[in-house]
Amino acid sequence: MNIHPSMQRFSTTTESSLQTFQSLTDIVLDATEQLIALNVGAARSLCAFASAQSLPVSGEALPNQMADRIAAQHQGLEQAAEYLRNVNEICLRTQSEVAEIGTRHINEMSSSMQTLFGEVAKLTPAAGLEMIATPASTRTTRKAA
Repeated sequence: MNIHPSMQRFSTTTESSLQTFQSLTDIVLDATEQLIALNVGAARSLCAFASAQSLPVSGEALPNQMADRIAAQHQGLEQAAEYLRNVNEICLRTQSEVAEIGTRHINEMSSSMQTLFGEVAKLTPAAGLEMIATPASTRTTRKAA
């Protein structure tokens, strides 16, 4: 069975699109996995912070506990800032990878479609091309002459 070259090109383009979709899916799943790991780590830190908080036992221990709470809050803020930096890094890297794959796919599709249209144009009869290329006003003038 003979397959027309245009159909092979179309099939190759379709396969390329599916591979691009699979690559995008892998990128998104990887980013999701990283974000979930960050969220689990943040939840653990928050639970540890909450469990470390206790009521003062006596009035004498109050200054020491306040100093410990302030230090714990400072550490919590640092962890929150680190969490946000990590989330931002994951989002930027994912966006960059998606843009790179999207650009590459658009270039491949454009090249493939241009080649496909070129092959189809070669198969078109020359008379049909003259009818398309010649304006309607010129065709009616030729008939009148």
